[in-house]
Amino acid sequence: MRRSHLLAMSRFIAVAVAAAVVAASASASAAEPGLIGMIVPPYPDGLKSNTGSCVGSGSEPGQVCARSIATLDDAEDRTLKLLAAEFVDRLGDEPRWRITDAVPYPLLRRDELVVIATCQRDGIDDAGLIAIIDTGTAHAAELEMLPATRWAMRLDRASGKFIRVAPGHVRCYNEGANE
Repeated sequence: MRRSHLLAMSRFIAVAVAAAVVAASASASAAEPGLIGMIVPPYPDGLKSNTGSCVGSGSEPGQVCARSIATLDDAEDRTLKLLAAEFVDRLGDEPRWRITDAVPYPLLRRDELVVIATCQRDGIDDAGLIAIIDTGTAHAAELEMLPATRWAMRLDRASGKFIRVAPGHVRCYNEGANE
């Protein structure tokens, strides 16, 4: 009896280790090369950015879009990461950016959305905020603003890094609200 228990336990451990190895190798193969410091576009093969927003650091022409928040998306338009970047130059009409930080795109629950650059912290608009809102809450369609639910970040303009923000201090414009 004792031997069969040990055998069953060792099989369980072997299966768990094998599953962990498969998961780790799958995520490693899906991971993009080191992004920090990379100038984009062009993006690494199979990746692109579908959405972005300027995060100014002042009102002078060179400061209006000195930094940005953008998505990093795969070929099937799934967002993988949120990128922080600083303006470098233009290639024709296209701006180019140096990536200064990257965070995984949060897993969303039903009715949740990630809102970029249209939020407030403690009642003050801040284009550097990103947050999850829940559009499925009661009367959401009637509300001009929705509170951040469980995740919020802010692009620190000085360092170019994302900083966690307490979601309780953040609310975002409800772009689906009735006008």
